[in-house]
Amino acid sequence: MTDSQSAHTEERDVTKLIGVTSAKLDELEKYYDSWSATYEKDLTSMGYNAPQIAAKAIEKHGVDPSLPILDAGCGVGLTGHHLGELGFKSVIGVDYSSKSLERSEERGCYSELIRVDLNRPLDFPDDHFGAAQCIGTLTYIENIDGLMHEFHRVVKPGGIVQLSHRVDLYDDDYQKALASLTEKNLWAHVHHSDPHPYIPGHEDFGDDQAIIFDIFRIH
Repeated sequence: MTDSQSAHTEERDVTKLIGVTSAKLDELEKYYDSWSATYEKDLTSMGYNAPQIAAKAIEKHGVDPSLPILDAGCGVGLTGHHLGELGFKSVIGVDYSSKSLERSEERGCYSELIRVDLNRPLDFPDDHFGAAQCIGTLTYIENIDGLMHEFHRVVKPGGIVQLSHRVDLYDDDYQKALASLTEKNLWAHVHHSDPHPYIPGHEDFGDDQAIIFDIFRIH
């Protein structure tokens, strides 16, 4: 890493809030608003490729491209961009950062963008989406169980819910929240990835930090 890259990484250190699971929403919005202009450049330069993986998985698991897709925690639209390249034309993005939503709108790959607190019930009708995904956002969700039930509610039977979460935060509470829907026969666990490098070029994370992708089929 060059001196200029190191300085830039320090200025927008992804570890400053990523490890704070109970970050106040106003602090979280301010942080990502200020980062929105360089977010894509910063993370892609460090090898972050979760959005590409997620978009390809939506296609691989047979989601009908004519159905709307919920991109929960869409940020600046990285995953929505890759979904658009794969032919998904109705992608609804939700996020709490207003500036990030503005960057997503500039991409032209979302049919709708809404500022949303994912700790609260989603303002969408039942069985509305062909799939929902939450990539790189669960770190900040306090009501994991509630969000999982909301994903089940808004995704059509036969659709999928795709999640990514950091290995170091993949704890008992998170696993119980996922398993509770399986035990209630609300969804089936159809994919659990091996640990995948999170931000391999990050000087603090590198190969020591990983994420896991999970996919569930709605009953």
